[in-house]
Amino acid sequence: MILCAHQPVYLPGAILFSKIALCDAIVLIGHVQLEKSSWQTRNRIRDGKRNTPQYLSVPVRTKGRFGQSINDTEIVAVPWMKKHLRSIFLTYKDRPYFEEYFEPLKGLLEKDWSTLSQLNNALIKKIIKWLNLSANVFDSRDLDIQGSKTEMLIAICKAVGATDFISNPGAAAYLDEGLFIDADIRHHWQEFMPPIYEQGHSFLSDLSVIDILFNLGPEAGKIVRSSASIAS
Repeated sequence: MILCAHQPVYLPGAILFSKIALCDAIVLIGHVQLEKSSWQTRNRIRDGKRNTPQYLSVPVRTKGRFGQSINDTEIVAVPWMKKHLRSIFLTYKDRPYFEEYFEPLKGLLEKDWSTLSQLNNALIKKIIKWLNLSANVFDSRDLDIQGSKTEMLIAICKAVGATDFISNPGAAAYLDEGLFIDADIRHHWQEFMPPIYEQGHSFLSDLSVIDILFNLGPEAGKIVRSSASIAS
């Protein structure tokens, strides 16, 4: 089994789903510490008026909660989703596949989510289906995982019976490949080529993958898979 792991982030970009496309399974590790002002709570779409990127941020409770996990992070009970949905509507209402994805996305965002990980996990699982990716999704809460950094990743591999593990280059700062060798688990690095595709405007990179879905529809999965490879 080829495995990857990632924190549950909000409306992720293509880079996460390209990694998932290389794997048989992904473990969402929400038991790790929340990072303020990170992709865990926000992501970017196009600003339909200015033709520039804009952030959509989920408000969460952090005061007096230093060190809380993503799983324990509560969403502030304000109608934040109305602003998000209005921004998404105004940006993508004229794109080719708006009708296919807006209402299902709206239904997800409007659910009564109490924690950040509940929201993000549900969005990631739905987008995996929309992209027609085959990876199974595990929640770290359901696994017996100890340690941190590389030790944690090896424990995740052992918990699900993975023989191979794929990391994105951002993990190089803390990952010890020698520990994978000692554990008899093959480690690989993801190579990601950011996709360029028709957006109906001048191209903007590093947006949420919903930008690809609204613009390309069923072809979005093919675009995401073509951006992924394993470093040789």
